[in-house]
This record gives sequence, C-alpha cells and structure tokens, in this order.
Amino acid sequence: MKKSRMISLALAAVVSLSTIGTAGAAQTTGSADSVLKNKSLYEVRTFAGKGDYKLKNGESLAAAFREPRSVLYDAAKNSLLVADSRNQLLRVVDKGTVGTAAGVELGVDDSNLPVGALADGPVKESAFNTPSGLARAKDGTVYIADSDNHAIRVLGLDGSVKTIAGNGLFGHKDGSVEESTFYSPLDVAVSSDGAVYVADTLNHVIRQIKDGKVTTLNAASKRVVEYAPGGVDTVGDYADGPLSSAKFNEPSGLALDSKGNLYVSDTGNQRIRYIDFAAGTVATVAGGESGASAGYEANAIYMEGGYADGSAAKARFHAPRGLTVTSDGGVLIADSLNHVIRYLKDGKVSTVAGVAGEAGRGNGLAAAAEFNRPVDVEWSGNGSFLVADGGNNMIRIVEPYRVPQGVQGGKDIHLLYGNAVIPTDAAPFIVNNTTFVPLRVLTEKLGFKVSYSKGKTTLTRGSLSYEVQEGVSTVVKTADEQASVTIKLASAPVNKDSRLYLPVRFFAEEIGLDVQWLPDIRAVLIRDKQL
Repeated sequence: MKKSRMISLALAAVVSLSTIGTAGAAQTTGSADSVLKNKSLYEVRTFAGKGDYKLKNGESLAAAFREPRSVLYDAAKNSLLVADSRNQLLRVVDKGTVGTAAGVELGVDDSNLPVGALADGPVKESAFNTPSGLARAKDGTVYIADSDNHAIRVLGLDGSVKTIAGNGLFGHKDGSVEESTFYSPLDVAVSSDGAVYVADTLNHVIRQIKDGKVTTLNAASKRVVEYAPGGVDTVGDYADGPLSSAKFNEPSGLALDSKGNLYVSDTGNQRIRYIDFAAGTVATVAGGESGASAGYEANAIYMEGGYADGSAAKARFHAPRGLTVTSDGGVLIADSLNHVIRYLKDGKVSTVAGVAGEAGRGNGLAAAAEFNRPVDVEWSGNGSFLVADGGNNMIRIVEPYRVPQGVQGGKDIHLLYGNAVIPTDAAPFIVNNTTFVPLRVLTEKLGFKVSYSKGKTTLTRGSLSYEVQEGVSTVVKTADEQASVTIKLASAPVNKDSRLYLPVRFFAEEIGLDVQWLPDIRAVLIRDKQL
C-alpha cells in the first residue's frame, strides 16, 4: 500500500481589522448579513501577506506566509489566527501587524523549507507539522488539525499547546485519545457541547472526539485502484444514506450549522455533504447527483471536477475545501481548484468572488478579482468574510462596499465614484428607471475632454472618442483610428436646465466601469473593476 500519498487535490489598499465584524466608520450597503444581497457590492482586497513564499512578521501587507491553510476570526479580540502550514506556525494578525502566535522555528530541510515536529508546551516552545484546520470552542480554546503530525492539538487559554489525540504516526484506530491514530487530518469543528469533529482526510472518514474517546462515525472505504502498473492503494468512496454506512473521499472541510449538524467538503467526490446527527444520515446537498449512478471511472482516485452554478443538484465543484456558515444560514465554500468562493443557500449555488478557472492575485470587485487556490473561508460578520488564499500565500478580505462618511439618503441622488462623492451643481435624476447624470461632471471626472460643435457633443480621451447628441438614442464611437461604430442607447441624452444629461449605466459600462444603484441612500455608485 502506498502510505506516503498525501492529499493531492487543492493543495491595495490597507484594510484595518476594525472593519471586520463591525460597521466601522462608514456604513455598509445592502444587508449587513446577506451574502446574496451583497454579491454585486463585494470588493476583494489583500488583508495580510505580500505574496512571497517566506516567513516574515511585521506590517500586515509586508508580511509573508507559506501556504496558509486556515483562518479563524476572534470577534472578542478583533484579531485573526492563521494556520501558516509550511512555516509550521500559527500566526496572528492584529491591528495591522502579523506576529507568531504559537510554534518554534527548528531550521530548514534539504529543500530549505521549515522543519516540522511534534512538541507540546508553552507557545514559544511548541512545534507543529503542517498545521491546517482551526476551530474555536465556547471557552476560547483553539483546536488544530496538525496534519503531518496526524494529531489534534489545542491552544489553551493558558498559552500552552497540548496534543489531545493522535501520536505523530499515521493510522486509523479508535478508542482512548491516548491510543487513537489519524491519517493527515485537515480540519476540525467543535460543537456547543464540546464534541470535536475531525475530517480525517486520508482515512476518508469523519471522527469524533468526546469524553476522552475517539470514534469513527462513517464507514471506511474499501475501494482499491491501480494508480500505476503494479501499484495499488485504497482510496475514498462515495455513498449517502445512514451515517454508519456513508462514505467519503478525502473530506477536508467542516462547518457546524445552528442545529449542530455538520457540513463536509467531500473534496475527492467534488461535493458538499451534510450530516444530520438527529436523523443519523448523510446527504449530498450540493455538487451533482446523490445516487448510485454517481460513480467513478475505472481506477479513478477522485471524481471529475468541474464548474457550474445553479441548482445545488447540478452545481459542480473542483476540489472544494474550507467551509463557513454565514449568519443567514448559507454556506461559503472555498472552491480551491476553480479559484473562486461559492455560496450555497436555499438549494442554489452561486459564485460570490473570483473568476472561475483563472488563478491570479488581482484585487477589485468580487466578480473581477482573482484568487489562487483558496483553501479556507471564514465568516467575520457585517457581510464580510476572510479567505486563506493558499496559492498566493496571502489572506484576503471580501466585504461590501462602504459608503463614504456623511452620505445619507435624501431627496437628491448622490453620484459616487469609488469611495468619493462627485460634486455637482446639477443633481442626477431618474426617468423610466434610467438614471441620468450631468454629462460634463461625469465625463471630466473619468478623464474625458468635452467639446461642442453644431449641436453635437464629443467626448475624447486619448484615441477614444464618443459623439453624443441630445434626443438621439445612438452614440458614434471611434477608437484607435478605426472605422466608427454606432452604439444604441436604451434612452437618449436629454437637456434639462441647459445641461446635457447622459444615461449613466451605458457610458460607465462602455468604458469598463461597474455601476450600481444604492436604494438606501439614493446613490449611483461607479467603480473601477480593479482596485
């Protein structure tokens, strides 16, 4: 048996921690706790990490990580704990600074990477080996899935690290915590009654630690594949139904809901599963068919990944990893090899951040921003969530647009460009659901020169020009000395009080800007897609 195989699937503005979980100085738009209502308003920024594959403490945007695997927000302390897996440390982001929370540097191996070990004791003397999933109990104790130590550790309130189950050797043994063994656990979750659930990844099972004993909750896989000529291995399998007979394939992410039931990222099966403890069942809640027809190709280690939004039964994932339950009962999913963050709510799956299939690190509006193998996601309140962007060695934050100070609803319509109010002596107005803005005010703010000749208005920026005329629902566009093209407007420009007004959505979107209507404050919001 090939026991050395590790999981092979899914391995700039300054953002203050004061904005996480609170309204901060500026009010948020949309609904504070609704992911779907905030979807079009989300913005992605770097929260910590420069992107270098190194170890460096200090100012958050200059700090460095090596493949952060998990993030855990502490609302009481307004800080963030990070499992910095390849640096063999737990790091903390607090007040814009990154420091070491637990773990000791033991030198480097032949590949010049930090060495891991298993050692309990005070945080400055403790040692980890690829720390991964993090979870916090009611009393503040932090549980750690210490993956390459095949152990579950705790960071106590007394500032010490202790091993509570597992002994550094891989295996699959239930019983007392002292005798139990695990195989590369990647995540943990802690219930309100103190039960600890473990995604025992390469054993393909969910384990429970309670009252000093370790129990396997589901059936172990017996499926065998030939991964190379003459080489065979036991790999994961798939089955819904009674918990005792259900099967998983490299489960890697866990999240408890308000009922105390458990969502599972079933990574090798490309699905999100749900354990209902009261009913004693496992069901597939997103990611394809849930019956016997959803099988494997011959000698396939994993089911085939893909990408599709829509109904949960037809949605497709590619190595889903970390999960978090939001305050409105949905589930955010780090869809690692699709490089996006997905959202499961009311039987539907949608993409809320990232560009599917595009790995990158660009900040910006959520639909245009990029991630590189995101492996964990953490709800932090007020509509915001944090992402362990493992392939970028960064922590990213996704939060709704925040209205500039002092902007409130009223009779007049506000015109906003990013985080600034565009001053105007002529207020925008709405006719037949179309918002019109003063042409000169908007276009000059966007860098265009405005000229008038023979009843026509020409807007010019570099080699790009638009010819606009009052009452005419077409615009003539010329770019780079190419032949002119005529573009149809939904509504023709109008003249009001000797000012020419233009439909804001057409012009902003024509030059690649995002336009949103903010009904709570009666404002037109225009944003660059890259921030």
